[in-house]
Amino acid sequence: MPREKKLSKKAAAAAAAVLTTAQNEKDEDDCSVASDRTESTAQLSDEECVSESECYEQKVRDAMDLAVVKSVHTRTNALTALTTAMQKRVLTTFLLDHHQTLSDIAERSLKKGKGAEQVAAARLINLLVLSLSELPQAEEAEEVYKAVSGVLTVTLTDPSMTHTTRLECAHTLSVCTFIACHDLAEVMNAMNKLHSVFAASLPKGNGDLPNHPLGLSSLHTAALSGFCLLLCLLSPATLYTMANKLIKEMCDLLGQSDVDLRIQAGEGVALIYESARTHNAHYYCTQQRTLISVLQDLATDSHKFRAKRDRKHQRASFREIIKTVEGIGNTATGKNASGSTVGVIGNTATAGGGVINELITLGPKHARQELILDSWSLKIQYDSLCKVLNEGLNTHITYNVGVRDVFSLGPPPMQLTPSVASLTKRNHKKINRESPASKARQMTRNKNRDNRAAAKTYDD
Repeated sequence: MPREKKLSKKAAAAAAAVLTTAQNEKDEDDCSVASDRTESTAQLSDEECVSESECYEQKVRDAMDLAVVKSVHTRTNALTALTTAMQKRVLTTFLLDHHQTLSDIAERSLKKGKGAEQVAAARLINLLVLSLSELPQAEEAEEVYKAVSGVLTVTLTDPSMTHTTRLECAHTLSVCTFIACHDLAEVMNAMNKLHSVFAASLPKGNGDLPNHPLGLSSLHTAALSGFCLLLCLLSPATLYTMANKLIKEMCDLLGQSDVDLRIQAGEGVALIYESARTHNAHYYCTQQRTLISVLQDLATDSHKFRAKRDRKHQRASFREIIKTVEGIGNTATGKNASGSTVGVIGNTATAGGGVINELITLGPKHARQELILDSWSLKIQYDSLCKVLNEGLNTHITYNVGVRDVFSLGPPPMQLTPSVASLTKRNHKKINRESPASKARQMTRNKNRDNRAAAKTYDD
């Protein structure tokens, strides 16, 4: 027993080291160079660059070995380390030789693991498929999807599993199907499975809405979010034939007590209207007046029993949704151009009289880009990728060809070597805000500034 504990501690420490190394990988925008480094020490040779990459891959291999040990805690930490490593870097070349092994590890953990281990395995599958989507034909990504789609579906629909596990499986199944599945029949099958999950929030036979705990409501929200993501794959003509039925279900979900579920249902309504009007510009559902009345109530909701943050988020979301339903403005496709700041999401605005128009600037300093989400389809796709990639979104949306193709961003920019990136940082001059001139200017402004609290007005 003491020997097993000792080995388990060593394995856990190794997994923690891999996770720490991956988490310490910063984006180029967060890097800093010590002032005492000389020009010669800042320049790395090609051999050093290669060795650094090989060292990173070796630590990923070590985490793969730890993902199959007997200790549950060590396996969970190793799966988390692998996920973080693939978030921080696009390891497509490395995964060409190891995707089957990683797929087997994740599938085994989903089948035989419990709780946190299953959650970590589901997240790993997401990153594995997204990393392999960079390849031209994405055959490896489709291979991984076919291998794990069955166990993901079983875990998602198994009521004995924890809500968190089923929630992660809902995210993974929807994103992997969106990225790697090219068969419409399989897409419809995945949509049916997700629909069967959130259908539990629809009204009962007597018309009353069920009251679920928070964990189960979050699961239904995740399933509905995945369902809306897969709706983006359907043609406007196909979605047009399903529009009235789907809008009726979404309208029923608008009465749920969970704010996230209500907002997701509202975004689903906007997405259906947007796609249906692509097929028929004069489309209106059969319950148009009732739907608009419900949306207006949610857009002006001021009930004090709801949290202030929830009320504000709900009103802001439904103001945009109701403009789409009423047919104000014309929808358009996403555009991209060069940007100015990193990782900043602009405020939602309306273009053309009422179309959602969200500006996102992303990428490293030497290759910044702007992505304009001016359709509900693009917004739902972007939100889904944000949930999966988390802090790795900036890296993948900049250098992962598969992710860039989703938003039509074109070929990825050139990735700088560590030596060039270091020299770029050294040559970058920061504004000296502590100079005598700046201090004098600030003091003069403070004397002339009215210190009384300014009257502020808020929309919400």
